[in-house]
Amino acid sequence: MQSKLIGTELPSRHFQPRVYGVGAWTDHLHFGYDLVALLQPKLVVELGVDRGESYFAFCQAVAETKLAARCFAVDTWRGDEHAGGYDETTFTQVSAHNRAYYEAFSKLLRCSFDAALERFPTGNIDVLHLDALHTEAAVQHDLDSWMPKIRPGGILLLHDVNVHSRDFGVWKSWEKLRRSGRSWTFNDGPGLGVWQKPPVQTLPQFLEQLLAPPNESARILEDYYRGRAALIHQKIAREWRDGAVRKQSFAQQTIIQVFYTTDGRHSEENSVNARIGHEGWKDVRILLPRNAGTLPLRIDFVSPLTIIEVASLRLTSDGVVRFQAANEKAFATIVCSGDGERLPDFNFLRLRITGMDPQLYLPAMESTPGERFVLEMRLRVLPDQPALSEMSRRD
Repeated sequence: MQSKLIGTELPSRHFQPRVYGVGAWTDHLHFGYDLVALLQPKLVVELGVDRGESYFAFCQAVAETKLAARCFAVDTWRGDEHAGGYDETTFTQVSAHNRAYYEAFSKLLRCSFDAALERFPTGNIDVLHLDALHTEAAVQHDLDSWMPKIRPGGILLLHDVNVHSRDFGVWKSWEKLRRSGRSWTFNDGPGLGVWQKPPVQTLPQFLEQLLAPPNESARILEDYYRGRAALIHQKIAREWRDGAVRKQSFAQQTIIQVFYTTDGRHSEENSVNARIGHEGWKDVRILLPRNAGTLPLRIDFVSPLTIIEVASLRLTSDGVVRFQAANEKAFATIVCSGDGERLPDFNFLRLRITGMDPQLYLPAMESTPGERFVLEMRLRVLPDQPALSEMSRRD
């Protein structure tokens, strides 16, 4: 009975997100849509927006259910040590998407969180989503500053509550919050915390089911959202295979992810990234954490159906050059693997991206305790039209 109810009555059963697969919120998009559609908030605020995956799900719910709500997105759109740095392309594309679909009720505030505080009266925010710099000090500062802005009985969403690496401290703040109000934790991906600010007030049925003590209905809801997320991930995989991913405006950016290791094993937890737009040559500087191992460094490009041209690459430590490549001979020492095909070129390292996981490996080198590496690259991203044509012929 309950399973049938969830499948037929939640607004997200017909939800087709316009923005997806561009961040770590993909697993929670359908929940975010239902939260706004059913709670019917008058004021939604997001702190830490990046490419807007979560924020635009909230906005889409407002638009499609014709709510009288106002939405505000607060960010500097410069990146940080956890999200990685990125260029002006991100804000340009977020702004264009907001103007195209949600300008009537949605406003982008390009400023620090502290600077935005004075725009919101105490006790007025119905839904606050915090997804910014994830150090313990930064998260606690943001919570202390913004908690009074949430109305009694309002909802706080806290992202990355399950990440215990890379100096993330969200989980510590989340543990404190869980002891002071009703809550639910989605454990998929990096984790999403849902918390009601005391005192307890009655919420829409599906939220009551989630925030009540452990019960069968909450688990059924969790399974429902997990199933919806699985369908999105399948759609993303299809779009990579058939080339449709290139048609999305948000695909006009490339993520450069650098994995570091002391034992030869690479993991998402031990990586940093940057993001660039596809407008000409870009100079990228990526600062690795202190004591990051280089046995070896691995560089991945999330860049669907493109050609990457690297004109130069340099790895330094305290100003000392440890590795550099700017010609064919030096580039030959870099190993290409995964979904990346090296193309012949006398001047550049040219890499054709053929799938979701292309990899470059720098030569392994020893590091000393306390050493801090900086990776600098000059590169550009070009559309791979031949690859698209070949893919069409195969299909």
